[in-house]
Amino acid sequence: MCGFNVAILVAILVRLAEPFFSRRGAVIFALVGISLYTVLVGADASVVRAALMGGIYLIANRWLGRPNFAFASLFLAGIAMTLVRPFTLWDVGFQLSFAATLSLMLYADPLTQWTRRILRRWLVRDWVENVMGVLSEAVILTIAAQILTLPLIIAYFDQLSLISFLANALILPVQPAVMIWGGLATLVGLALPAVGQLLGWVAWIFLGYTIWMVRLFAAVPGAAVPLVIPTSGVIAIFGVIGGLTWLGKQPLERRSQIFTAVRQNITQRLAVGASGVTVVLILSWGMSQPDGQLHIAFLNVGQGDATFIQTPSGRQILVDGGLYPSILNDQLGRQMPFWDKEIDILIATHPDADHVSGLVGVFDRYRVNTLITNGQSFGESPIYDEVLAAAEKQQTEIRPVQAGEIIEVEDGVRLEVVHPGPMLIADNRNENSVSMRLVYEDFTFLFTGDAEQQGEAEMLAAERPLTALVFKAGHHGSNSSSSLPFLQAIQPQIIIVSSGVDNRFGHPAPEMLERATAVGAAVLRTDKLGTITVTTDGSTMWWQAKSTR
Repeated sequence: MCGFNVAILVAILVRLAEPFFSRRGAVIFALVGISLYTVLVGADASVVRAALMGGIYLIANRWLGRPNFAFASLFLAGIAMTLVRPFTLWDVGFQLSFAATLSLMLYADPLTQWTRRILRRWLVRDWVENVMGVLSEAVILTIAAQILTLPLIIAYFDQLSLISFLANALILPVQPAVMIWGGLATLVGLALPAVGQLLGWVAWIFLGYTIWMVRLFAAVPGAAVPLVIPTSGVIAIFGVIGGLTWLGKQPLERRSQIFTAVRQNITQRLAVGASGVTVVLILSWGMSQPDGQLHIAFLNVGQGDATFIQTPSGRQILVDGGLYPSILNDQLGRQMPFWDKEIDILIATHPDADHVSGLVGVFDRYRVNTLITNGQSFGESPIYDEVLAAAEKQQTEIRPVQAGEIIEVEDGVRLEVVHPGPMLIADNRNENSVSMRLVYEDFTFLFTGDAEQQGEAEMLAAERPLTALVFKAGHHGSNSSSSLPFLQAIQPQIIIVSSGVDNRFGHPAPEMLERATAVGAAVLRTDKLGTITVTTDGSTMWWQAKSTR
């Protein structure tokens, strides 16, 4: 769908620019428009891929006047993206977008020709073209796109949709209208807001229809059935699809020769292939195994909070998820092997969006065994309700905690709950943030969510165990958290601040940084360093940082 949207956008921008600019000027105008669109919609991997392909088309075809080879554009875009950010290769959105585009290139035309040949056996010529006009976009393109995407969808989401073909057939035809009227509403609205609003209502007719159809099909009982395919199964499916695709491109005589050769050598070929796959899987598995150390990664999710913890034996804990699911999934993909689809413990410290919005996407991609909360339930915030609903749908254990509880994680790692107490503070949900101290032999780590000075005072008054070598600053390093008495009780050597670059809140506050200096702690910031990882064997700790955005 991203490529579809970008293709429409390119056509609109070029058409708008041609009356006012030269040929190359129109290309520059369209490139700028695509860049702005990419930024405005969040620059997900799938959008960036589509934008790069659109840019390659504009430069090759309209600037240089050369024919555009779609396969080259697709693979050039993929190579460029993975050179800049290698872990993009494991982004689900990128994989699905790349697979759908490649699938359309490979199978759309053969399926169209095959369908036309079948129809000609039963219908007169005029009827054939009329029927093809209906089937081409609504059915044939949908089937073509799903040949390579369906194995990935099943692998990642553990289910098979039985009505996706019908849903796409009814939804896809109105998407150009959504893009065209929505784009016009945006552009005209910049100069004439009243007219832009009228155009926006026209776009809403098509958008409302799309949303209505999505909800209608989502409510159909049995619309999707559970189906689990292991990674090896997905590799095998793609191997079969690739083999059949290559075979289908061969002349008839050559196919007969190939079938004969395969029958004669099938045992040897299977043995060699299985051995190669086995070696690759064993090496990949070995490289991803736990190293016997505790890793705490403070993920670079912008103005938000997300901390990924892996215990010495490989148990995985995620504390909060930041604001954007796509960014969180990208960061998790850098910490976990691509076949690992399970998180042992997920901790939602409190309902604020910059802590829990990203968690909705986690339930789409991973199996979560336990969700830890502060006891607040539905009704605190819409996005928090979505997280709780996703946990219930997945039958995840939802475990409210209170100060004084201890959670044994195995490996000698334990989580000591230091806040909140049995009575939550009604007028400020930041103060109810789940706060825990992680202990592993001589190493200690304290995180307090967005707890501010009232919550900190309660912890001090209750004489909770607070000393920690590493402390993640409360509320992104705001002045309302990390009070001097609290820092003096913690005695941290390192304070981690999770905040966005040039954020509008001014985090971390200069006053908080002064207090950190006063207690002799080093401050490490995600807005300056990117993702920060603290590693320990229980007696020695070290840290490293890597910019990932």
